[in-house]
Amino acid sequence: YQILFKQCVGTEDVFFGMSRKDPSTACCEDMVIKIKLPETKYSDIALDIQEKVLDLRTPQKKLLLHLPYRVDSKNGKARFLSEEETLEVTLRISRMFDFINFL
Repeated sequence: YQILFKQCVGTEDVFFGMSRKDPSTACCEDMVIKIKLPETKYSDIALDIQEKVLDLRTPQKKLLLHLPYRVDSKNGKARFLSEEETLEVTLRISRMFDFINFL
């Protein structure tokens, strides 16, 4: 599996530096988990997301992943890319408001 982070930035962030955002994970809004599942059908996947845990089960594989940040477990998205044999799960990071994350 692979954990990636996404953040929404505009021209004011990239070119002018008007916000306090930087490339660190502290400024990211979403976490994307890509899980390789060779020889697996979409119908065989059972996925359960909790606040700090991702639980994935197929007939051949099991993954219990403790997430690095708390996530909104009710509003995530998952899609299975059959050509790549990869499950892509996008989760919104839930964090306390601070001087960086004020939205």
